[in-house]
Amino acid sequence: MTNPYGPPPGQSPYPQQGGQVPPGYGPPSGPMPQQPMPQGYPQQGYPQSAPQGYPQQGPPPGYPQSGYPQSGPMPQMPPQQQMPPQQQMPPQQQMPPQFPPPAPGMGRLLIDCSYHWLTWLFLLFKPQVTINGQPGPVLTWGKNPIDLPPGQYQIVVHVNYLWKIGYATAVIPVGAGQQLDVFYRAPAIVFVDGNIGPGPQETPGMGLTIGVSIGVFVLVLLLGLLPLAFA
Repeated sequence: MTNPYGPPPGQSPYPQQGGQVPPGYGPPSGPMPQQPMPQGYPQQGYPQSAPQGYPQQGPPPGYPQSGYPQSGPMPQMPPQQQMPPQQQMPPQQQMPPQFPPPAPGMGRLLIDCSYHWLTWLFLLFKPQVTINGQPGPVLTWGKNPIDLPPGQYQIVVHVNYLWKIGYATAVIPVGAGQQLDVFYRAPAIVFVDGNIGPGPQETPGMGLTIGVSIGVFVLVLLLGLLPLAFA
């Protein structure tokens, strides 16, 4: 029965025959045989010159034919062609102002009228301004310049709906050469006043509008389910 794990310790897995190395495993005796060189190369040493049929490669142009220069100035390279100066880009044209400047000695109110996108029906109607109780010009949704002499003014903006709605009032002092931004925001429902101020305004009555819309939706849903409950 053979040992599947190999020979016992101390024994070589391969038996030695007479203490001699088997043929082919020991160092060869005598000089190594010389391998013949390929055809076209000299038999001894490396070639000192290019093989026959290949051109002789010399040093680059500008250098002596034998060896590299040991001293003296470096050969002058031809001057590189100068790049043409970059063309100057034309100055950017400034956008003309949206509105011409006010007349000398006058001030300006820039009234910005807007509404919430859910109340898109306001697009069919126009806002209007009243200045110190006197009807002013009909405005548009967006920016509207109004030039006034220096002084203090009571500004009232409303929307010409089926009736006048969305009133908003502000008292604004205007100085000569001064431009004041005024923001008007139409209400979400016709029974609420609008907002006016020096910065963007919130939509008045928006929370009430959302609550009423949810209530109407729930009521319609319940009315639709009643016939199914008594079926």
